[in-house]
This record gives sequence, structure tokens and C-alpha cells, in this order.
Amino acid sequence: MIRKAQIKDISRLAEIEVFGKRVAYRPIFQDDDGSFNQIQVGSIIEEYRQNPALLEHISVYDDGIVKGIINWKDYPDNGRTDEIELFCFYVEPFFKGQGIGRALQQYLCDEAVKQHKKTLYAWVLKENTPARRFYERNGFTADGREELVEGTMAYLVCYVKKLS
Repeated sequence: MIRKAQIKDISRLAEIEVFGKRVAYRPIFQDDDGSFNQIQVGSIIEEYRQNPALLEHISVYDDGIVKGIINWKDYPDNGRTDEIELFCFYVEPFFKGQGIGRALQQYLCDEAVKQHKKTLYAWVLKENTPARRFYERNGFTADGREELVEGTMAYLVCYVKKLS
């Protein structure tokens, strides 16, 4: 079942986000300090506790265990109300390959259409081939824009999905 995140989910959200980032980004950035000292479950839990409004756009895949999270925001704060950005999307690494990511992404698209959104954006690390393949298999296309990740040599690629 996919549902809105709740306060009771905060520790699980933090775990999924931290471990998702470590698994996806450490091989790309090769940055142990960033992966293990800067990204911490405890600090993310504290951030959610201090600002529960951060949960507003987070949905979780929960079948008795919260296994995935997806979050969105208006994109890009340009005054348009029909564009959103998917910016925090992780499936617990132990549960990848079970259709959880596809279900979360489809849920977000369905909810966005109900809210009269027309376009969904996702910025993905160019070297994150599994994520790029996932987006392409699920109706996203690269729009040609790339941005350098500040302080690195890595690039982000912009993916776009038009919503019905």
C-alpha cells in the first residue's frame, strides 16, 4: 500500500534515504567522508522532527514494512503551478527489483494528474546508470540539460515526463 508519510515513519524514512544514498552515490563520488560522516540517520531524523512540514509531499510504500519513499516539490519555484520535481526517491536496497519503485513513481504521477500537474522532472546523476534506465523504462526522457554538481566533476541530467 502507498500512503502519505507520517511522524511515526521518520526513523524509517531516514534509514531508507541514508542507505539509498550510500548505495547509489558512493560508487560514483568515492567519498567516504560524505557517505559516512556527513550523511547520518540521526541528523535526518532530527531535521524531520524539527520541521514536520517536510513530510507534506512524501509518500511511502508500506506493506507492513516501509520499503520505499518518494518526495516531490514545485519545480522550479518559477511561479508555474503545473510542474513538479521528484527529488527524493529511494527504495530500501534489500527490496529493490520488486516493483516498489515503479509503484511509487506511478502513484506520484497519478496524484500529480489529480492536482492538475502537467510535467514531472527528475535530475539524475549522469553516472547513475541504473536510475537512468529506471526513468527511461517508466516514460521519462532526457531533455538535454545537464548541470555540474557543485564541488565535484559529476553531472546531473534532467529527465522529463509529460503527464496526462
